[in-house]
Amino acid sequence: MELTIRGLRTRLGGRWVVDGIDATPPAGRLTGLLGPNGAGKTTLLRLVAGLLDPEEGAVLVSAGPDAPAPTVTVHGLPRTARARRIALLEQESSSSVPLSVSEVVALGRIPYRTRWGTDPDGNHAAAVLRSLGSAGAAHLADRTWSTLSGGERQRVLIARALAQEPELLLLDEPTNHLDISAQLHLLTFVRDLGITTVAALHDLNLAAAFCEHVLVLREGRLAAAGHPRDVLTAQLLREVYGVEADVLVHPHTGRPVIAFQEHDEPGGHAPRTGST
Repeated sequence: MELTIRGLRTRLGGRWVVDGIDATPPAGRLTGLLGPNGAGKTTLLRLVAGLLDPEEGAVLVSAGPDAPAPTVTVHGLPRTARARRIALLEQESSSSVPLSVSEVVALGRIPYRTRWGTDPDGNHAAAVLRSLGSAGAAHLADRTWSTLSGGERQRVLIARALAQEPELLLLDEPTNHLDISAQLHLLTFVRDLGITTVAALHDLNLAAAFCEHVLVLREGRLAAAGHPRDVLTAQLLREVYGVEADVLVHPHTGRPVIAFQEHDEPGGHAPRTGST
């Protein structure tokens, strides 16, 4: 799916949280959405998904081969059509609803059901199993949602998003609760899906390793966009994140590797060096 973000602006609580963003993430690739806390990443994802209405600007997606125009606005699509084309995995919220994992993933099939809840094409069960397998969660199918660990829940939520069979996948901090092996597996999987994907990420080294394109937000505005090797420079990290870092080159991939330097916080305590 082709995605174009054009002049997008919106306010929350009287403050511009997304302020004039123009961007065109590459189709079929993984784009990292980066920036400090409060930069506007989650709000931008919700705008792109059509869950929030912009005050100005538009989100455009490819309309399909038989459409009268090459693009349509996300906010102009009927809700069901939008849900069939765009999946948003938001940050996990706790739930004690007594559902099985298969039932949770089946929620992703709601846009394909009739108003009476039936499955007219008979694809429901197969799509659930296929999505669980793709997310590496097939072995969890009969487990109860409330018994899962944080990492297991994240896999199941990815499977639920895939069950929508989206053309555009939006992920808000998908590596939360995952150990490093699971993070690498997940981002490898998402990168290789061939779906246009925008993922908000806090770990800049993961973004540098897996993303073909990054968008860096600062106070609701787009500070930089492009390939990680062109964008993630020491100067940008200083200006956007307020940290000093050495940007090295990975000996095997040629991608950036960021080594953060210690710095004194108010009170004189220096944090340990590590990724954000």
